[in-house]
Amino acid sequence: MSLVSPKINKRRMFNRNIGTATVRLLAAAPSVTMLGSAEASSADVTALIEVKDIKGSYAIPYIQSDRDLRVTVDFSAPGAVAAELRLEGPEFHAEKTVGKASPTAVFKRLPAGEFQLAVAWRDGAGDSVAKAVYTRIGVGCVLGALGDSLTEGYHGQGFMRESLDLKASDFPAEAVSKDGRNFPQFAPTTFQHKPSVNCFQSWMSSLNDRLAEAWKMPVFVANEGWGGFTSANYLAAMRGNQGGWQDRMHQLKPSVWLIHLGVNDGRQKVSAEAFSANMREIVGILRTDYQADPSQIYLAYPSYDYTTETEEVLRSYIVEIDRMIAELGVRKGPDYFGAFSTDRVRWYGGDPVHPGVEGVELMAELWAKTLAAPPVQQGPKIQ
Repeated sequence: MSLVSPKINKRRMFNRNIGTATVRLLAAAPSVTMLGSAEASSADVTALIEVKDIKGSYAIPYIQSDRDLRVTVDFSAPGAVAAELRLEGPEFHAEKTVGKASPTAVFKRLPAGEFQLAVAWRDGAGDSVAKAVYTRIGVGCVLGALGDSLTEGYHGQGFMRESLDLKASDFPAEAVSKDGRNFPQFAPTTFQHKPSVNCFQSWMSSLNDRLAEAWKMPVFVANEGWGGFTSANYLAAMRGNQGGWQDRMHQLKPSVWLIHLGVNDGRQKVSAEAFSANMREIVGILRTDYQADPSQIYLAYPSYDYTTETEEVLRSYIVEIDRMIAELGVRKGPDYFGAFSTDRVRWYGGDPVHPGVEGVELMAELWAKTLAAPPVQQGPKIQ
């Protein structure tokens, strides 16, 4: 997290003059923008992180998986030569002072929770130049959900928004997680099949609430589902930064990865060997390029497909997933094949494979049961 100079990321920042100072917030990675500013004697301002999506963006209360928080202070205010930082949170209080020549402070080994950061700039005589207070700085767990339309949320609760620069207040409360971090995200392929919908709630809001309560920490689940994608399609998107995939993952730095692919492979009669090779490469990229702990990579069984002549193909994928779990040290995700193989009318939304609203809630429930224990590793440390 950084308080940065005005030349960086002007377009989407919220600004307020504080005397002659302008306060801007930016997270440690240069592409991660936190929106917010505050004036002395004004109300505290929520620190937000803005993520550029495939189309538009979404802004959420700031969150990171790492337990070390980096703060860099901008000294553009006339006369400012030092800044006093006070970070407060659950069973935590720390104060640091930084100077113009060395403007970065690192708060290490923070407990999980939400924090408030107060910044006071001072001149050479020690007099106050400017003040700002930023709240809802979350230290918890970011999860990346990789998949196809069953992750994207097709047949779940859908919305149409003219502006795709999204925030929690754009949606009804029942579609938003209790902490305001998860809400419907842009659905990259829905417009081809449901022109009246461009955002899906999917199962992320419900899973957010379940995990935040169970783990006692802030949570955000990034919806990275692409309708129609096979494992090969997803691998190509990861390699080629399709739709900014790499940028978002480097920005959010998930420490837990939820992968649910296979249904579209089954429909295209992709061999079990090819499916396995693609999935192994996906796992390998997560490990090498995103420092993923294999014990925090979860592979779900592909959902049941009531289309004829797909069952045996999907069963062969399950055999390969079990082999990957044994050989790569990754974790078993939910058994969506078994869960949705009965009671189709209840779970599915009018076609042979996509869960309806009730089925989407079951997906969240099964992920939550799989993720009952909070992750031990919380992302790469700040260098």
